[in-house]
Parts: sequence; structure tokens; C-alpha cells
Amino acid sequence: MSVLVLVLAAPYQSWGSTSRHSLRDTDPHPTKSAVIGMLASATGLERTDTTGLAELAALTYAVRTDQPGTPHRDFHTTHTRAGKSMPLSHRIYLADAVFTAALAGPAPLMEHLHRALLNPAHPLFLGRRSCPPARHPAHSLHPEATDPITVLETLPWQAADWYKHRHPRHRMRLHHDTDPANPAARLHPDQPADFTPGHRRHHARPVATRTLPPPPTAGGQPDPLDFFDALDGLA
Repeated sequence: MSVLVLVLAAPYQSWGSTSRHSLRDTDPHPTKSAVIGMLASATGLERTDTTGLAELAALTYAVRTDQPGTPHRDFHTTHTRAGKSMPLSHRIYLADAVFTAALAGPAPLMEHLHRALLNPAHPLFLGRRSCPPARHPAHSLHPEATDPITVLETLPWQAADWYKHRHPRHRMRLHHDTDPANPAARLHPDQPADFTPGHRRHHARPVATRTLPPPPTAGGQPDPLDFFDALDGLA
């Protein structure tokens, strides 16, 4: 077993799980379906390959809110190539959010996914194609680890420098896969089953949430791979 860690940071990101039609909402943290979709894109997995998707969906998932971001609403208009107007929609994004996700699975598969993220077959985005990452999503691979929760409990705080200085006692929320018998479990409809266009299917998965203690220290050095760090001082 190994644990793969991703840092998901961008000016905008959006993680919808239940919204449809004219209102496209976002969850407050990355969905398992979207993160698995990003890994599938990195490896070049075909959307119709349900066997390959099942292998990725079987990974144990946990995600930590390092910097919750601010919801922004976009009044969205679009047209077909023929010039026909499409229905108007409201789309919600998280601005300036940072999350740390961890997935656990067989060591050979996790090594393959780590290599794919470093050299992805397709462009990576955080929930929607209009949301490219500000940092490289591939953070680290932990070959001896087996539990993504333990890794996220000990991994350093990944928030931007300006956020650490403004919110030094921020308590990160940790959302993770859990046993269905767990009394604290709630069902979340983001377990991917099929990405085939027009036939996308998801199942519910049991999720538990906990709040971590405040980070032991505030501040820190900016991440050298944060392409938008130069703008942080203007926030």
C-alpha cells in the first residue's frame, strides 16, 4: 500500500455533486468523483473504460480543507457552434481555496498515478475545465503509508502565506471514507461508477468528518510552485 497526496489550489475551483440544470453549485471541498476524474485524465483513461475507472474508484479517499476559499457566483451564457443560445445558468465557484487530498491503494498503482500526474496525458483542472491549478497537484508519494487520514493529520498546512498570517488558528476540516456502520457517517453521492458521456453514474459513499487542532505554527515559506503567489500580497 502507498498514499498519494495532492494539493488542489487555484484562483477558482468548483466541485459539484448534486446540482443540475440552471444552478450549478459547488461542494465546500473536492469530491471523490472529480479527483478520480483528474487522475483518470492524467493517465489517459478512456471515459468508457469502466474497468479502469473501477480500479481508481476503489482507492480510499480523504481530503483536508487547508484554506476554505470564498464562494463566487458567475452568471453564465453560452452558444453552440451554430450560434444558438444555450440556457442561462448560475455557476458557483470557490475563490482562493486550497485543499490537500490523499488516496491510498496498491503501491504499483499509486506509483503509476504519481508519474502520470507529473506528465499528464491530458490537461488537469479542478472540477471544471475553466479551473486550471495554480500549483502542481502532485505533492508527494508515501510508499510506507497505508492510511490517508494519518497522512493528512501530520502533513504540514498547505494554505497560502497570506492566509496563514490572517488566520493563524484556522482549524482544518478532514472528510474521509468510513465504514457504513459508523454512526457519524453520512452518504455523499460522489462515488464514480461510469464516466461515459451521456451515461454518467455515481453511487453514494459513507463519509465522516472531523476537525483537526490548529496548526502548531503560523506563517511559513511560500510554495515555489504556486504560480499565483506573487498576487497573494494584493489580496
